[in-house]
Formats: sequence, C-alpha cells, structure tokens
Amino acid sequence: MKVFLTGASGFVGSAILKKLVSAGHQVTGLIQDKEYKEKIKSAGGTPVVGDLLVPGPWKEAVPGHDAVISVSSPYKITDKLSKDEAKRRANTHTEMVKNLLNAARGSNVKAVILTYHVTAFGSQGESWVSEVMPVKPVGLAIPIAEGYWDMEKAARKANVPTIEVFPGWTYGPGSWFSEYLVAGLTNGMPVLVGPGLNYKSLIHIDDLAEGYRLILEKMPVGERYCLVDSNPVRQKEFANFVARELGRPEPQPVDYTFFAKQYGEVLAETLDSSCRVSNNKARRELGFMPQWDSFRNGIPDVLGRMGILPEKKEFPKAAGF
Repeated sequence: MKVFLTGASGFVGSAILKKLVSAGHQVTGLIQDKEYKEKIKSAGGTPVVGDLLVPGPWKEAVPGHDAVISVSSPYKITDKLSKDEAKRRANTHTEMVKNLLNAARGSNVKAVILTYHVTAFGSQGESWVSEVMPVKPVGLAIPIAEGYWDMEKAARKANVPTIEVFPGWTYGPGSWFSEYLVAGLTNGMPVLVGPGLNYKSLIHIDDLAEGYRLILEKMPVGERYCLVDSNPVRQKEFANFVARELGRPEPQPVDYTFFAKQYGEVLAETLDSSCRVSNNKARRELGFMPQWDSFRNGIPDVLGRMGILPEKKEFPKAAGF
C-alpha cells in the first residue's frame, strides 16, 4: 500500500515509517526540514519537504496514495505552554489537518488516519475510558484536539473518510520518557505533580507502530481506536518504578500551583489528569496484542536501548493498587 505520512521524522512518525516499510508498504514521509531527508531515505521511505500550511509538492503528492497518516505534533512536552499558547497552536494544527484533508479530496485515498491522544477524553478520575466518550481535551491534548469538531466538519465537507487514533503516553528512546522523566529523575527535577494517584495509560513505541500497521491494513473507516497497553498505572507508582530502575530515590510530589508556575500550566494539567483507558476495542477488532503489555517489562527494554545500565539500590517499593 502507498502511504503518505506526516511528522515522518519525529519520535512516533519515524517508528511508524520503519514498521510500515518492514511490512512491505511504500511510504512517502513529509518533513519540514530538508536535513531529515537522509533519515527518511535510510529508513526506506521517500522524503517530501514541505509545510502543511503552505501549498507545495506535498499537496500534489497526497492524491497518489492509498492512505494518509497524520502524526505531526504541534508541541514537545518540554515546551512551557500557557492555555492561550496551547489554543493558538491548536488553531495552527487544525488548519494544517484541514489542508491535508482537502488535499485528499476527490482522490483514491481510502482514509486519512488522524492522531489525537487519550487525554483528549479529558480527566476522568477512577472511571474507565473508551472510544465512546466525547472529546474534551485537557493539557497537552489541547493543541491537537481543541479543533476536533472543525477537523471533523472539514473531513465531511471534503468527503474524505477518516479513522481516529488515540495513543496513550508513548514511551521509548528520544521521547518525553527520556527528555522529561528520566532526565528529571536523574537531575532531581520535579516529575510528580500532586499526590500522584491519577492514572496514566501507557504504550511502548514498538506496540504503537504495530497498532498503526494493523489499522492501515484493516482500514476500519469511520472508527476510533485507543492504542494503550493493558495496565493503566497511577502516576506515583509509575514514577517510583522508573526511579528504582534508574537507581534513584523515589520522587517527592510537588504542589500543582508551584509546578504550573515553573513549567507551564498546560504541562501541569497534563500530568495531573487521570485517564484509565481500555484497549478492549483494539484487541477485539484489530487483533492488537501489545508485546510490551505492561510498563514493568517495557521500561527495562527502553532503558536498555538507551544504554542505561541501572545501578540497583534498595529503596522502598511503591504501593500497588
């Protein structure tokens, strides 16, 4: 299958690119900076340089593909964002996606696969979250999902079928996991906002890429899928586990207001949100079977890939739930 992939040089995009190429698909990777052309080529893809806000070769390329996968992101977790800035980026991201949808209008593109995040369903406390819930983005989901209904309307107007993907907190080398959590624990920076009893739904980068492959090949037009592992975990338990793997003391919780002032209200809201997500639909309809079905085996794998050899020390174990 011929696939047009946005965000192809990023953390998630590059993993999807490699997965799809290894499965025999032809992938055109959209990049904004020509310095990433060799990265795309070395992974087996065909690079196209362009900006979704500006008409260019990318726009002419889209109709020649069987499917489009949008995974470009308007933020990094290390960005210090206010709510106003998050909404400004949401407006920009929405326009980019609308342009992508319009480029697929009247073509043979079977579907545009749109990417959001599980926090687009809002903070749901102890409740289980699934695909049937309404979109009410919090924190870092605001830049990618605040314009959800505008993107939905644009797809209908262009008569372009879509599939919606809501990944969990995707961890792997080079992600928020290394740039924020591992770096924070290593350098003694705050990583635990509030008491840490809120839920996080995680997924290993390899499993996420496999989820996109399944969606592409099964092409369930009009559906939504949450791609997460089967073990949601409380923020405190997860942070404590990673700290122990790194041979570091368990992190101390910090006040929400203090954290928001230091690192931005959007990141504070993201970390404080609770999203306990089920992957039942993806398992049932896609045959999605995560290889790393728990952070307890996924995190050691990622730390190994990062070249980190944990220095084992005895620290109090975090309570289970």
